[in-house]
Amino acid sequence: MPESFQILEGPADSRAVVLRLVGRMDSAAAPLLAQRCAAISKSGRTLVLNMEGVTFIVSSGVGALLAAAEGFRQADRELHLVALPPAVAAVIRLLNLHKFLPIHATEAEAMSSLKAA
Repeated sequence: MPESFQILEGPADSRAVVLRLVGRMDSAAAPLLAQRCAAISKSGRTLVLNMEGVTFIVSSGVGALLAAAEGFRQADRELHLVALPPAVAAVIRLLNLHKFLPIHATEAEAMSSLKAA
C-alpha cells in the first residue's frame, strides 16, 4: 500500500512559515504541495520546507519544488529546504538544484539565516 503524503504545519511567524513534509513526493503529492506553497507565497512570507519525513521523491515532486522556488523568487520571497534525507539530497545534488535552493540542516538554522538576511 502506498505511503500517504502529508503536509504538517510547523512554527510560523510574521516572516516565515515552516511546513513539514511526510511520505512520498509523487505525482499525487505534487499538486498538493504546489497549492500550499502558492498560498504561503501570496501571504508575503518565506517558506521553510522540512523534508526530513520524505521517503521518496519522483520527478513530479522535484518539479513541484522547482515551481514553488520560482514562484517565491518572482514574488521576491524565499524558499528554504531543511533536513534532506540522503536519497532526496542525492536527487537534488544530481540535478544541481542545490546551487539555487538554500538547504539547511535544521529548521533553527534556516530561521537564523532569515534573520541574518
